[in-house]
Amino acid sequence: MKTILIGAGRIGSVVAFCLSRAGHDVTVVARGARLNALQCDGAIVTTSGERTSVHVVPEFDPLIPCDLAIVTVPEHQVGPLLPLLSQCRAKTVLLMFNTFEGCARYRSVIGPDRFAFGFPNMTAALVEQRVRFRVDGPGMTTTLSRPDLVPLFRHAGMPAEYERDMDGFLRSHVALAVPLFIAALLMWKRESHLTWKEARRLDEAWAEGFDLVRSLGHALKPRIVAILSRTPSLLRVLLLWAFSRSRLVKDTVEFGPVETRSLIDAMLTVSPERTRHLRALRP
Repeated sequence: MKTILIGAGRIGSVVAFCLSRAGHDVTVVARGARLNALQCDGAIVTTSGERTSVHVVPEFDPLIPCDLAIVTVPEHQVGPLLPLLSQCRAKTVLLMFNTFEGCARYRSVIGPDRFAFGFPNMTAALVEQRVRFRVDGPGMTTTLSRPDLVPLFRHAGMPAEYERDMDGFLRSHVALAVPLFIAALLMWKRESHLTWKEARRLDEAWAEGFDLVRSLGHALKPRIVAILSRTPSLLRVLLLWAFSRSRLVKDTVEFGPVETRSLIDAMLTVSPERTRHLRALRP
């Protein structure tokens, strides 16, 4: 397939690497230091030295025909791209980013026949413009709103499954992830880990987010999130406290305060009265 990928951060780089390695023709749209590194290498390179060739361009040209356009930039950067995506000549436009808003607006702009949403569950980090990742560990599955895209990702070495209620899945993930993002931000540029009091406040935000998703008529997804929501509060606080002492927290901080604020604001918009703890923790 001829694929254009917009956004060459850690997630986009992994998706591009896997698709290119599987034999697809991949063009990556990048900017800044990432653009310079990709142009210099002519490839996406892993921290272990593996490399796979990709085409690299600084701007997205909607007039270039392709089978698939994938967008992996954060949601707060998607707005300026929407007019281009509505006009582009891609047969399918696949969005892959955190959102609490849901799919309706994007589906209406792109068109229901071309629109798809996906969420890649993986570990990934950029280390000096080299990507370190794992896509096939326990529980690592790319979730997709269209079943016809599942074989594409599986063939590229990324376990994948179809999800009928994609809005429920995406909102569940935001409810899960936002307190983890805040935990990482709290420790950004400080040497100490989370205090027990901070972990308790983040657990209150977890409970609030899970309740908000249920109030919108969704079952929490995947199953592990539903199980976490029923876990006693003391154990969840312990999980957050332990998370702050793991290597994962260093990768999580890359989401940064802007994306975290944007996701919390979307939750506040849905229900200001149900999001008191999230509002208090907004970075």
